[in-house]
Amino acid sequence: MAKKKSSKKQSISTPKKVKKSNVPDLIIESGFWKKNAIPALILFILSIGLYIQTRSFDYVLDDKIVYHENGLVKKGFAGIAEIFGTESMVGYFGEQINLLPGSRYRPLSIATFAVEHEFFGQRNYKIENFWTKEFKKNPALANKVDKIISDGDLFEVIFPTEESFIAALNTHFSADEINQNKEQFLFHAAYSDSGTSHLINVLLYGLLVLLLFRLLSVLFPVVQSKWYLTLAFVSTLLFVLHPIHVEAVANVKGRDEILALTGALATMFFTLKYIASEKPIHLVLSGIIFLFGLLAKEHVLTFIALIPLTTYFFTNSSFKKNAISIVPLAVASLIFLYMRNEAIGGGNMFNLGGGEASSDLMNNPFVEMSSAEALATKFYTLGLYVKLLLFPHPLTHDYYPYHIPIMTWGNISTILSFLLYAGMGIFAVLGLRKKSIPAYGIFFFLIPLFAVSNLVVSVGTFMNDRFVFFSSVGFCIILGYLIARKLPSPVINLGLLGILVLGYFAKTFTRVSDWENGYTLNVSAIQNSPNSARANLYMSTALFKKYAQRETDREKKKIQLQEVKAYVDRSLEIYPSYGSAIKMQAKVATDIYRLDQKIEPLLQTFESIVKVQRTNESVDIYLDYFKNGNRWTNELTAFSYKIGYQYFFKQIGDRSTAAKYINYGLSIAPNDLSLQQAAAELRGQ
Repeated sequence: MAKKKSSKKQSISTPKKVKKSNVPDLIIESGFWKKNAIPALILFILSIGLYIQTRSFDYVLDDKIVYHENGLVKKGFAGIAEIFGTESMVGYFGEQINLLPGSRYRPLSIATFAVEHEFFGQRNYKIENFWTKEFKKNPALANKVDKIISDGDLFEVIFPTEESFIAALNTHFSADEINQNKEQFLFHAAYSDSGTSHLINVLLYGLLVLLLFRLLSVLFPVVQSKWYLTLAFVSTLLFVLHPIHVEAVANVKGRDEILALTGALATMFFTLKYIASEKPIHLVLSGIIFLFGLLAKEHVLTFIALIPLTTYFFTNSSFKKNAISIVPLAVASLIFLYMRNEAIGGGNMFNLGGGEASSDLMNNPFVEMSSAEALATKFYTLGLYVKLLLFPHPLTHDYYPYHIPIMTWGNISTILSFLLYAGMGIFAVLGLRKKSIPAYGIFFFLIPLFAVSNLVVSVGTFMNDRFVFFSSVGFCIILGYLIARKLPSPVINLGLLGILVLGYFAKTFTRVSDWENGYTLNVSAIQNSPNSARANLYMSTALFKKYAQRETDREKKKIQLQEVKAYVDRSLEIYPSYGSAIKMQAKVATDIYRLDQKIEPLLQTFESIVKVQRTNESVDIYLDYFKNGNRWTNELTAFSYKIGYQYFFKQIGDRSTAAKYINYGLSIAPNDLSLQQAAAELRGQ
């Protein structure tokens, strides 16, 4: 009997070993698109349908930096080599200024804008800051630039033809000046077709969605016949509809996010193709595509960790084969880091986030916090990402100081967020052995998010909707898994999915309309980010350009300027040394003075400005205007004494600035006894 038992064990165990050795590393079905034409078509049509309204939208926010005010983009094809050879803000600023630690090198999307501009850049003409900046360099024309900026019928007005634009220039330039500078006038004012830019973004998003569906179908093969409840379809559908993606799609600048995620997912797909087929061509394609993804956005580097995790979770591939599949990604990464270092400089091509942190609150929101406060605030914002993925309301594009308040570790929201992320990390690590889908989804959420969490590298703001674009794939996988495979009945599955689909669709559709133009976006931001210094400033600027600058009725203009002033004042209340807000404050104050000729409110504004900046160009220009026009008054004398002697000399101890304002007062009122005594006291010390 013992022999028979032994023989039986051998007869059972031998077939098992044979069967195991025959299990393929990964099966990728053929004819996928034919079999899944209906779900693929639904996903693509939804992607396009949700965002096609952006076809009539304008450029907004950082679109000017990467596109319509970018000097390299305006060169079209001729600018592409420089785009790949320089830091990504050089085309806008004219030089590398290292605004953020590590600078930025994301040339791929900017190069696509240059190609667009080559074909569609002469359809419209618009004078913007780029145009005025260039012509301030021309001594013969510089004196006319300020008049153009204040001309509401010319500055930032879109002209549909070259003829209409040249006709508008006749107001400020002679025929000879136009003839001599016509080529440059047109080159710097050439304004691309924003509708085309938005349409390209929408189409790219639609293709990204199809790629995601194809990839998830490889990772999560069908386990039931109902295609509308498969994990791949449900997860992709949630991704398509999620409102947090609006910023990445409806903002032209968001193309870098779309191209980067496309590159990352395509790299993952071809890596899996190699695991399944062992064809070298798939390795080559994975490396090339990975490089393109990196050139769109450096955060694609996180997939160096995520792709091996994917092969571990979803294939039976050997360690050797998995290691080989990473080689082209490593090579592509080294090529990217070399290109980046050559373009940006700095000597250390492995340093992605180095450099001195900015002291400007708008580019370093943690600059005024202690280390403990900064860490607490960072974890609080990480908790907000989860909240917005689960319940995406309210949404804003402006998370600048202090939309997110300064947090401490005594705040319950901070503690809960920390515990949530610690719990997710532990759950994901424990799920490695079981290769659980929720654990994989958490890894897909956490790894890309780490790059934009501010925990290691400063990203220049607290958070942004687009920062979670990559990580939302992991969230959608987890939610899709719950709906498709864990809920007890099709009724509950479809019920929850229906609620999410309707809710996400409605929120996304209404949120997209906020991005129509700068004004509509600022109206939305001020409603949802009332404590953001930037949102208040941008709202003041939008109101000024849309209404106050163009108004001809004096009384209406005064009312509008007061509304503008209220937003500027709120911005400075939040951030008193906000340079851009101070500039706008001076502009509004001088415009109000020109209407009512009341000097006292103007001088009060000047006082608040110089207490922050000490020297301000607008203040100096107006003070010289009063002096040279013999418009001095007792109020000016009192201002000079108060700001020069009482504040800068007695209170601050800044003798140089004190002398400037005391001497100004004496220049308009040389016999004023108080100023004479102040000057004598200043000289005597």
